[in-house]
Amino acid sequence: MIVQLWWKLIRDLRIPLLLTMVLLFLFQALWVKITQRITTELTPMFQTVARLQNLPVTFFQEELLRGPGKVLQTILGGEDTRLDNPQDLLIAGYLYPFVQVILAIWAIGRAGGAIAGELDRGTMELLLSLPISRSKLILTHILVDLCVIPLLCLAIWAGSLTGCWLVGTFEIDPATWARLRMPPPENPVIYAVSAWKLFPALANVAGLLLAISSITLAFSAFGRSRNRTLGLVILFFLIQFLVNVIGQFWQDVAWLRPGTIFFFYQPQRIVSFGQWWIDLGSVWNSGQPMFSLPMVGVLIGVSIGAYTIAWLGFRNRDLPAPL
Repeated sequence: MIVQLWWKLIRDLRIPLLLTMVLLFLFQALWVKITQRITTELTPMFQTVARLQNLPVTFFQEELLRGPGKVLQTILGGEDTRLDNPQDLLIAGYLYPFVQVILAIWAIGRAGGAIAGELDRGTMELLLSLPISRSKLILTHILVDLCVIPLLCLAIWAGSLTGCWLVGTFEIDPATWARLRMPPPENPVIYAVSAWKLFPALANVAGLLLAISSITLAFSAFGRSRNRTLGLVILFFLIQFLVNVIGQFWQDVAWLRPGTIFFFYQPQRIVSFGQWWIDLGSVWNSGQPMFSLPMVGVLIGVSIGAYTIAWLGFRNRDLPAPL
């Protein structure tokens, strides 16, 4: 019976899933072009002007991203993003708020109606009249997540891969030198970017999706109204998202960031530095080493805990009679 119910849920999701995958694919493909424009037109101009003024080549980037400019750095992927590194900017597309919002909308929308939606529609009694237990019903929804989330991750990566294939190598635009009234160098800088280097970051993307979906399922397992459940979940994650974003440029609230799941979503560390662990001393000990936690491991641990809460809560609760 689990297979039949799983197939029904997948069939009901096929259109919104396809639309979400297409949206993520197109955005990542477009982000490759945006990355090319920034690193081959804007950044070289800043670096050249800095050299002419006998300033460090990173002078304008540091000035741009200082103070209120930290908001821009946060939007582009956080404190580790370097505007002069195409590979850094490429992975910033995975951190862009638009992508995180789309992923959250998908996970919340799918899991929010898993239990509360059936109760709201009055179809839970009919569903449980089938030869399937409450535990197996929760298990079915977990299996749906495990099948669908890899597809969303692959859609994101396929967009990056396609964009890199279409754009090709990154070469500084000759028009940049013309605007600076300078002859182009004999050996222009050519950046070779690769979407294959982004592939390990998909583990972090999958972990974030699992965490959001599992927490939403836990809320749904205790709820009765789908709209009320969605409202509570959206408020819960919106607060977490804002705390993590604001904490990146306002040190007074930075210590709250590890209490959010979004703090452990930092694929740029995986791609740019090969760091799968994050030291909490960066926010709790004035930047001095403290102790580290695995980013993907924390997200998976949160997911296991939330799925367990959803299972126990739904298995032991009394279901209200349909209105």
